This record gives sequence, C-alpha cells and structure tokens, in this order.
Amino acid sequence: MVELKKKEQVLDRVFAALADHTRRQMLARLRKGSLSISELAETFTMSFAGVAKHIDVLTEAELVKKVRASHDGRSFRLELQSQTLLEATNWITYHQEFWTNKLAKLEAFLEEKGNETRSPKNRKRN
Repeated sequence: MVELKKKEQVLDRVFAALADHTRRQMLARLRKGSLSISELAETFTMSFAGVAKHIDVLTEAELVKKVRASHDGRSFRLELQSQTLLEATNWITYHQEFWTNKLAKLEAFLEEKGNETRSPKNRKRN
C-alpha cells in the first residue's frame, strides 16, 4: 500500500511538471545531451532564479538529475532521467487501452442496436 502511494505521488509530480510549457521545452533541450544550468537558461527570457525553480520542479519529479561536472567538481550538469517518464507513459498507455476497449465495445453495441432497429423483421406492419 505504501509503495502504491509513493508511485502515485511520483506520477502526480511528473504530470504537474509536464503541465508547464517552459519545463517541457527544457526537457526537449536536454534530449540533445546534458547541459549546465547556465547553458539551459540561455534560451529562456526569465531570470536565472526562475530557471532554477523550474529545474527544481523537474528534479523533484525525477525527470532531471543534477550530476557534478567532472572537470571541476563544483558545477552541475543536468541530465534527463527516463524511469519516471517511462512510468508515466505506462500509466497513460494502460488507461488509453482501457478506454479504447470500452469505446470499441460501446461502438459495437450501438451498431448492433442500430442494425436491430433497421431490420425488416422488427418493423411494424399495418
């Protein structure tokens, strides 16, 4: 039960993080490779503090991790983490399949009912 609650909390953070356009753009930039916070901030018209807040949200959602730069040991590089995004994708896929199956069954049912009402044997005779 505790494990399920933790997974739900992770999904909540992932979907909240992905709800923001700026954070999605940041993730798109990080797809090309790791970046320093400064390099990531260059393309956004906001303060460094604003960028840092977005990065904190992405880090809390476990979509991005900060890795100490090997060349100086003091600065950080940002890298994508795929595990939580994979879990969110699995959640979406599961629910998409569920609803697709439900809608397909509903459509088949409605077609069957429509065919029954149109068939000559169900028509009233005078």
